[in-house]
Amino acid sequence: MTTPSRGGDRSAIQIAGGIRERTLAALGEPPTTAVFHQIADEIHLCCPQLTRFKCLRLAYGWTVEEAIERFHAMCDREQIKRRGLSERSWREWEAGARPDRDYTDLLCRLFETGPVQLGFARDYTPPEMRRPAAWRRPATPDLISAAAQEASEHAERVETSEIGDSTLERLRTQVIWLSRRYVWEAPLPLFVEMRALQEQTRRSLERRVHPGQAGELYFLAGTLCGLMANASMDMGRRVPADTLARAAWTYGRIAGHRSLMGWARGMQASVALWDRRYEDAAGYAEDGLTQLPRGQGGARLHMLRARAGAMLGWTREAEDDLLKAADARESGAGDELHDGFAGEFSFRPAKHAYYTAVTHLHLGQPARAIEQARTALDLYEREDRQNRSYGCEAMAGAHLAVAHLMEDDPGGAERALTPLLALPPERRIDSLAETLQSTRTMVRGALAERLESFCATGLPQSAARALPEALSDAPSERLSEAPSEALRSEGGMR
Repeated sequence: MTTPSRGGDRSAIQIAGGIRERTLAALGEPPTTAVFHQIADEIHLCCPQLTRFKCLRLAYGWTVEEAIERFHAMCDREQIKRRGLSERSWREWEAGARPDRDYTDLLCRLFETGPVQLGFARDYTPPEMRRPAAWRRPATPDLISAAAQEASEHAERVETSEIGDSTLERLRTQVIWLSRRYVWEAPLPLFVEMRALQEQTRRSLERRVHPGQAGELYFLAGTLCGLMANASMDMGRRVPADTLARAAWTYGRIAGHRSLMGWARGMQASVALWDRRYEDAAGYAEDGLTQLPRGQGGARLHMLRARAGAMLGWTREAEDDLLKAADARESGAGDELHDGFAGEFSFRPAKHAYYTAVTHLHLGQPARAIEQARTALDLYEREDRQNRSYGCEAMAGAHLAVAHLMEDDPGGAERALTPLLALPPERRIDSLAETLQSTRTMVRGALAERLESFCATGLPQSAARALPEALSDAPSERLSEAPSEALRSEGGMR
């Protein structure tokens, strides 16, 4: 059993407190037991390292000492003999230990639930017999759409405002850390942190600041919009992602930050690729290149334009952009966002090779796609943790599998797919499931069943449960049967 670090535990408790406060503030009446259980479910989705038992206590807002007091008060109220419940025992249960049958029954009484909901037993009910989440709890505000709307509105009405340099330094450090953590941590809890930090940044802008400080705050607000746009896409939300990307561009323009403006146009191009608006994607990438023609950022924009061109059948233009992307990488001097903040904003050689593989795949060149996908995977293996993007590495493996199928090599496809299936649900980004579904008619037996199960449970589904209506704007049609045609239907996000 792994015990979370104190820092991680504090962060989880802060997230839990924010979820509880937001949910209770939206109620027009005293909370019911169902509401507390809804809060616990959302805490567990955002902080899966916490046990369900601990999530319930945090949902009620109790300390361990208060929980024990309420336990004894319940015993007195129901005329049950008090037990010698200690703080140590309670904390052991929260860490994953299971109480005996007597204590389990009493704890179920305390929280008005069953042992499965407390995490003390397994639920063996077949999935098709379980009641949909929508039946179990009332609707709550859609966090992603709300965040996108707030960002968009604020980006349009920003005005000059004053804070100390130490506050700016702290905000900047937190944004950099979020960008770098996004490479290796699950998106859903990070989105909650991003939104909270963006709220702090907006509040700072409402104070009087010097022009230089205002520019820095606009830049930080824009980078947070960009990170939230990326998280929205990973959770299967294209419309909020586009709104957030436009807000990032607006903040970048106000701050006079060309690399942020170029990156934001690239994010819009990515959304358009996923939305099958390939000409729009090419246009956004081209506009971004007017701001950011060189370095990592310029290489990324050329690669996005190459992918859009490949989807449109512009073979010569796409191959030309592949060459220009390599030149841009070699000739650039670096910039604050892609090289300084790095993390999710960087476009390192491994990601460059992965994008090249996708472009060759769309151009109908599976052999070259296999070569580039393997190069990407080799580069990711040699990366340190801070630069090893699990999402892009998984996408490189997924496209490698599709390329093998296009080469009529099911064995190679199975070897590429097998390691991907160990990815936990909270890291199964939306584009990964879409790409893998393009292979499902070409594989057979146990692997086909594992693929179906894998694609049915991922980050978009978790986000939909934690943030109701999160999939309301997801595409209704699925990919076509032939892998080559399927690849023309999916833009491949990250």
